[in-house]
Formats: sequence, C-alpha cells, structure tokens
Amino acid sequence: MSDFLWSIIPWGYLVLLNIEAMHNGFMDGFFPIITMFGDEMGIIVIMSMVYWCVNKRVGQTITFAYLYTAALATWIKELFGIPRPDDQAFENILNKSGISKRISPLIYARPPSFLSLHTQGAVVVWGYMAYAFKKTWFTILAVILITLIAFSRMYLGVHFPQDVIGGLIVGIVYLIVLIWAEPYVRDWLSKQSNVWRYALAILIPLVVWILNPVEANATSMGAALGMGVGFVLEGQTLGYSASGEIWRRVLRGAIGLVLIFAIFFGLDMLFGFFDESMGETMALVWRLIRYALLGFAGGFVTPWFFVKTRLAHQEP
Repeated sequence: MSDFLWSIIPWGYLVLLNIEAMHNGFMDGFFPIITMFGDEMGIIVIMSMVYWCVNKRVGQTITFAYLYTAALATWIKELFGIPRPDDQAFENILNKSGISKRISPLIYARPPSFLSLHTQGAVVVWGYMAYAFKKTWFTILAVILITLIAFSRMYLGVHFPQDVIGGLIVGIVYLIVLIWAEPYVRDWLSKQSNVWRYALAILIPLVVWILNPVEANATSMGAALGMGVGFVLEGQTLGYSASGEIWRRVLRGAIGLVLIFAIFFGLDMLFGFFDESMGETMALVWRLIRYALLGFAGGFVTPWFFVKTRLAHQEP
C-alpha cells in the first residue's frame, strides 16, 4: 500500500497543479475559512455547541467519535509516513516524471500527509449529525460541507487527492461502524456501575495514548479522558438538559465558548511554560493533562455553570 501511494505521487501532484491554476482572490479567502469546519478548533466549537445547546446525546457521540477517529488517523499517518505535497522528498520523483513546476501551499501543515484527518473527521462528525437529526436540509448541508472541506485541503496545497480519498473511505467505514455499534454500546454502558464507567472513561484513552504516545494523540486522548469523566459525572449528578428557549440556548453557546476558550488559552500559557522546561516525555504528559482539564471543563464544568445560573434546567 505504501509503495502504491508513493507511485501515484506524480498524478496527485499534477491534480494539485491544476487546482492551483484556479486560485483567485475570493477562493484564497474562502477555503481557509471552510477548512476550519474540519480542523481541531472548529470541531471543538461544533461539538460544544451541539452538546450544550442542541442535543446532549448527539453532542456526546460526536465528541467521542471525532476524538477516536483522530487517534486512528494519527496512527495511519505515522504508518505510511507520506510527506506533505511541498516536501523536498518528492524532488527526484517529480523530476523523473518531468514535472518542473512546484506548488505554493496557502497554509502550513505539519507532516505526515496521508490521510486527510480534516476529511475523515468531517465525514464522521457531519455525517453522524445528518443521520441523528434526520432533516433533509441538514443532510444536504452536511454533504456540501464535507465536499468543500475535502476540496479545501487540496486547494490549500496541504493534501494530495489520494489523501482526501483515503480520508473519505476511512471516514465512511468508521461512520457506518459507529452508527451500527452505538445503540449496543449505550445499552451495555447503561447496565454498568458508575465505577466501571469512570474506569473506562480513564483507562481507554490512556491505553490508546500509551500505544501511540505522540503529540496528536496526547491532545485527542487527553480531551477524551476529560470529556469522558465529565460526561459520567454530569449524568450522575446533574442530568443537564440541552433543551430550552432559543435565547437560553444562544446565551449558553456564547458564554460557554468564552469560558472554554479562556480555559484553553489559560492552560496553554500555564502548561506551555512547563513544556519549555521539561523533556519531551513530560511535555507530552503535560499536554495530555492540559487537554483532559479542558475536556472536563466542557463536559461537566460548563453544564454545571449553566444549571446553577438557570440558563439550563435538569432533566426529570
């Protein structure tokens, strides 16, 4: 598979050159915005808004779905180790193929390239919401967004078409498995004690991270750990409801995002200081803890605040 991916680099590069020929001022500003709907920060906003303001259950599902699909994508990226399209590693391949022109990416993205997490994550998150909400207009919107996010990665020059195709395939398979497995998993969890739920919320992310202790996994699994513990504690003590009047939902979303980003940047400054003074391993541990705290804030602290300030009510 790796040899095949390397063999089609010239084809993928020619596709990118043809896409680059389409560049203009409007699209150069449009696609960096579109790609944000599939990146880490954009997904954090989407997950939070759904969990706080629309549907708690769907918000919980897309949170775990995205974080674990991100861990899967990280593993696949490292398995194949294909550099980004602008990497010097392709010089010989491109020269032998008679390709003399080089692309100029519009943004910077760290390697590896295959596969596109933005595309894979967009399929999982937007695809699941389309399935859960069962609204024709939303399904159409989800398909359009997934398509635009996938194309944006090529337009911006940070992914080959094979990266995007790979992200689409893995994302669709992951989504099908998620939709099939979710009711069985929820039914099984409902029969477990809170002790077991806390244990699973902590141990599963830690095991996934230990198996692949890299920065990206420290981020996703740290968030999964914090969110998991937060969700269990919320269900045990709060029974938070995402329903309510429109003005309450809007206010929850606005206040919640302010709180989360304040915590995010505050922890980033605090733990960033420690990162600089520690070794690589400790820096990863601090990152895991930082995102665990952020996840816990989103999963429990913010809903607790909404209930205490009467911006949300508790379910019977």
